[in-house]
Amino acid sequence: MQSRVFLPSALNDGVATAFERETPPDLVVAFLPPGDALPAQLTSLVARWPTATLVGCEASTQFADGSLETGGCLQLHRFENPRSRVWVEAIEVDSALPTPVELVRLAARLRSCDACFVIADGLRFPIQAFLDSLRASLDPPLPPIAGGLASQSLPITAAGARVFWGAKLFPSACLLVGLHGVRMDVEIVRGWDPASPVFTVTAAAGNTVLEIDGEPATTWYRRYFTADGVLAPMPESAYRFPLIIDGPDPARHGLYRSMQSFDEERRTVTYWGDVLSGDQVRLGIGNGASLERAAAALEASAPAQSAVLYSCVGREAVLGEEAHREAAAVHRALRGIPLAGFFSFGEIGPTPRGGLAFYNQTAVLALLREEPA
Repeated sequence: MQSRVFLPSALNDGVATAFERETPPDLVVAFLPPGDALPAQLTSLVARWPTATLVGCEASTQFADGSLETGGCLQLHRFENPRSRVWVEAIEVDSALPTPVELVRLAARLRSCDACFVIADGLRFPIQAFLDSLRASLDPPLPPIAGGLASQSLPITAAGARVFWGAKLFPSACLLVGLHGVRMDVEIVRGWDPASPVFTVTAAAGNTVLEIDGEPATTWYRRYFTADGVLAPMPESAYRFPLIIDGPDPARHGLYRSMQSFDEERRTVTYWGDVLSGDQVRLGIGNGASLERAAAALEASAPAQSAVLYSCVGREAVLGEEAHREAAAVHRALRGIPLAGFFSFGEIGPTPRGGLAFYNQTAVLALLREEPA
């Protein structure tokens, strides 16, 4: 497999690149900024590569090799083995998840492939419920799966965080992108250390925590985020202190949760991912330097020909003006192989025990290599 990363602006002149002139790409993964110009941009890309599979999503900030971009990035893949191929399933959800019969069919298709990307709408698609249902239909071991949720600039004021397949932009969907003949190794990059004792969530509903150790969730947070009687700005101050789930369910151990809202009136805290009653939790601590160190210490478990990085927008908030350093550190650690990706509204990847999880405040790195002919 050969791969290259391009900026959309570099293709605007309509002249074929050296990579394209040799042979058109088989797979184009695109992460593009939200906006009114996106439909026309997708139509143009499909016209440029009519035989390629084009998939991707809206993203407010993208990675193009070691740099940070806001105008989009395109990763072109060309297969060298005639048996390598890609397929796409679009799961559109308005009010109900796929039926059990449909989930069984999707699970069978996943089991037949060598690897899979999951790219989901970051605001409207019920990704956690879908992953739970899909996981229940999949017998272990699972194929390597990695992905992320489409994103847009905060605060949310317009349409965005959607996925697309070809020229079609979906209002609420999740894409499964199955790969045959392509191996995937998935690395989970964290960079946070424990910063509090372990407590127990005693009341929760979905993404909202009502009580921790029997007291209101907001009261629990006040213990750590109050100075001279004044509460620090929330949720912004909590970005550097994600909630770490330590158990007792082994399948949830090591999940991180980033705060979405802090409701003083209801005395509840809502996160970008689910927190369950009975979860044992503690605060984590980190900063831009710790996140960069985690990325720089990355060691690929096997040689790769290309890579895709899904990193949480919460990490972007912590990194601030130094946000480009994480992608640059990953790119250097991988010795400069083509790298694409974006800051996401949530990450999808394996657990240490071989399960499948929805992450926050985490970077999920997919390393790809094609099987020889």
